[in-house]
Formats: sequence, C-alpha cells, structure tokens
Amino acid sequence: MEKLGLVLSGGGSKGAYEIGVYKALKKMHINIDIVTGTSIGAVNGMFVTQKDLRGALKYWKNVSFSSMYREEDFPPMEDPTLSKVYAQYVKTFINEGGMDVSKMEKMFDYYFKPHRFFKSNINYGLVTYNFSKKKPVFKTKKDLNIQNMRSYVLASASCYPAFKPYVIDDELYIDGGYYDNIPINFAIELGATKIIAVDLRAVGLKKKIEDESVEVTYIAPRNKIASFLVFDKNKAKEAMRFGYNDAMKTFGKLDGNKFTFRKHNLIKNYNLYNDIFEDNLNNILSNMDNIILNKIFSMPIFKEIINKNTMYNNFNEILEKAGKIFNFDESNIYDIHTYNRGLLNALSNTESIDIEKIKNKLKEKDITNIIDSRQITKYFYESIINNNHAMIKYIPLFNDEFLAALYIYTIKGKKITY
Repeated sequence: MEKLGLVLSGGGSKGAYEIGVYKALKKMHINIDIVTGTSIGAVNGMFVTQKDLRGALKYWKNVSFSSMYREEDFPPMEDPTLSKVYAQYVKTFINEGGMDVSKMEKMFDYYFKPHRFFKSNINYGLVTYNFSKKKPVFKTKKDLNIQNMRSYVLASASCYPAFKPYVIDDELYIDGGYYDNIPINFAIELGATKIIAVDLRAVGLKKKIEDESVEVTYIAPRNKIASFLVFDKNKAKEAMRFGYNDAMKTFGKLDGNKFTFRKHNLIKNYNLYNDIFEDNLNNILSNMDNIILNKIFSMPIFKEIINKNTMYNNFNEILEKAGKIFNFDESNIYDIHTYNRGLLNALSNTESIDIEKIKNKLKEKDITNIIDSRQITKYFYESIINNNHAMIKYIPLFNDEFLAALYIYTIKGKKITY
C-alpha cells in the first residue's frame, strides 16, 4: 500500500513557505500519511499532523520578533535592517549564550492540540541533536506524549548559536539540522513509499537518500525569501504565497517559474505571439553589423533563441524578465491578459530618458546608477517603434531590457490601447 511522506526541512522564518505548500496540498486533495521535520519543519509538521491549517496560517500571519523573543533579548528596532538583526543575535549569543525560548514555549502551548495530534491518522517524526552526547535523536509519535512533546519540538528548533541549547533531563539539545536538515530517510524508515520534500535551502546537513527506489518530489523556493533569522509577518505572508504557488506549479496546476500564471495561460500566449516576436527580432538582427552580432550571439539567452528559435521556455523567460524589470509582485497569481496589460501600462507611465546622458556615462565606462531598467526598456521600445538603429550598439549591455521591450512591442502590435 502506497504511503505518502511529507518532509519539511529546517530554515527558521523561511518556514512560512512550508505552510504555503501545505495549503496547496490540501487544495489539491493530496493526502499525507507521514510527516517528518527538522527545526521549524518539526513545528510545521505538528500543524500538519493535527490537520490544523487554520492554526498554522494564524501563527505565521502574526509572527514577529516580539512574538518570538523577550524584549530584553531582542528590543524593538526602528530600522530592522539585516545587519542590525544579525548584530543583535551575535550580541545575545555573547552575553547570554543565545536567545531565550520562553516565548516560543508559550507559542507552542497555544497552538499544540494534543487530542487532534495523537488521534490523527498521520504519523509524525522529528529530528534533534543531543549536543551533550554528540548524537542525533529521532522521535516519532509513539515516543511522544503530552508531557514531552513541547521539549522535543523546541529542541529540534533550537537553532544554535542563535538560540540557546534546549535542556532535556540535564542534557543539551540543538537544531536537528546539525545532523539532517531534510529527514527523507527518516520518512522512509517510517514507511513512506513516496516523498514530497520541501527544501528551504537553509544552512544544515543533508543526508544522501539511502533507498533510491523511493520517488522524491522536491519543492523549493524559486523566489528570494527573507533571511531565516528575520521574523516579520509581511515577509511570512509573502513566503506562504510563494510556497503555495510553487507547489501548485510543481504539480502542474499553475504555470510559470518565478512568476505564476493561470493554467494554460502561457502556452496560449506563446502560440499567439511567438511567431510575431521572432519576425520582429529577425528584422532587428538583420540591421546589425558582424561585430555586434558576435557579441549578442555569445550571450546564453540569445544562443538559445538563435539556435532553437524562440522556444516556449525562452519566450516565458523573457516575459518574466519584463515583469521583474517593472517590479511586478512575484507572489501574485496572474492572468496573462492582465499581466500583459500591466506591462503596457507600466511602460506608458515610465519617464523617457536622455540618451545623451547615457552616452556620456558609457564613454566614462560607468553604467551604474545611470538610469533604472524601466527607462532603458522604454528607450529600446521607442527605438523599435521609430526604427532607430542607433539602439543596436547598446543591446549587448542591456540585453534583458531589450528583450523585454521587444516583448512589449510584440504584444501591443498596432493596437492603440491593450
């Protein structure tokens, strides 16, 4: 009988991403039989085991430094930049040996539902590390009870040296990531015949899979999410959206890579515009001299386009680059029509640039802080419309902006408005 194991890696505040994945799995009616977790994965695994998506969402939507730590350990900051956050962790480690976990204990007591956890048909396992004896410790549901559950979950999540080691029976325990940050083998030992592993790509050891016959589907962040030591509810909400989107894309329910689109949107967009895009590109390339052509052909994305024509993945990469240039929210789920219209609106609202100013900067070999990518994209777009071949010499320097401009020119066509 097939049993599905969900493996949740460690990763501190990045753990919000895992709850987004869990939400997607529930949306797809994917039933979990076994969950194993390390560090924050052990905490999130508790929510999964007790089938408490609502509680998990509530926790992560309200997470903050003040919800995690005592004010004397982590006083409020007017400007919590990453460097200041790290400095506070270092200061607390030097002065007190790490952050106090008393607030985390209260958090655990609030969200842990013993009846739901132990009555659940989902088996559970966590990994922690006995620092005193220098050996890993594995605990499953049958090893845990109402009295010791909190201790072992928080021991697994004690991210030393940021947190103090957790004391159990006069022995010190620390983050399970010191032994195995993605406990896939543990899930297999508990009977999993198929695995979904969420890899937060955080610091920690990863063990080689011992049974390679077990199918493992990995889900990992495609977008940049906050540092594992930054606890902020807005960043957590964003990470949950990324987790949901990536899980849905992994199982083919949504489209896209870093951006996310409704199912079948991208193939329809490709079929509608790809041939026109290629014709537009070939028209521009035909006006280039060999020196510039050689520079352009040496660029990876142009190599792909020239050798294979504008394949589906290349075309989608270009449209996503356009969204990145115009600072579209990467955590949204887009309808391609709305996305394309947004690009046209964003381009229209972008101020044109003074090309002479750029020329002077380039002569000085200074391409930093000349202008932002949106304005460069608009320059290329206007040059394409006006058949201004002078733009060609700048393509090797700003190939992303050029391709984004060409994409926008292609989708607009002869329409006055989109």
